[in-house]
Amino acid sequence: MKKLSILVLLLTISCSSVQTEKKINFSKDLTFEEFKTNLKVYVDNSEYPNIDE
Repeated sequence: MKKLSILVLLLTISCSSVQTEKKINFSKDLTFEEFKTNLKVYVDNSEYPNIDE
């Protein structure tokens, strides 16, 4: 029983999600240049891998 509780504890600790602090607002009243800069910041901060490599 002790091993099971340790296993459950380890699984719950390891499954926590990472929260990003930078939130980008893509509102409807952005200019194209503002949209491009916000998009670039979003892409640089995203956790997804680069498929071009």
